[in-house]
Amino acid sequence: MPELFMLSLLWLGIGLVVGALSNTAGLRLPAWGAHGWLLMLILGALTALFAGWLAIVCLGRIFATLVALWVSVPVVAFCPRWLTRAYLLWRSRYNMEHSSAKLL
Repeated sequence: MPELFMLSLLWLGIGLVVGALSNTAGLRLPAWGAHGWLLMLILGALTALFAGWLAIVCLGRIFATLVALWVSVPVVAFCPRWLTRAYLLWRSRYNMEHSSAKLL
């Protein structure tokens, strides 16, 4: 069991490094405000941790660290833009529904 705890800490570290590198690369969205850098770190850490545990269940401990790295990089790179687009789409639909209800 201590081995799995150490692997979890390793995956959290990998995720934090991936999040920090994405901040350095400028992948953080300005719309996220002053705490966007922290959101990127949290996104990287949680993604790597989740991917590592899922890989242990599906593939075993041998491939878990590689999967944690390979999953966290694209998620941290593309997820902020997808989340922003989904939010803007939801907001536009929400505003359209409520503006049409006011006209009736």
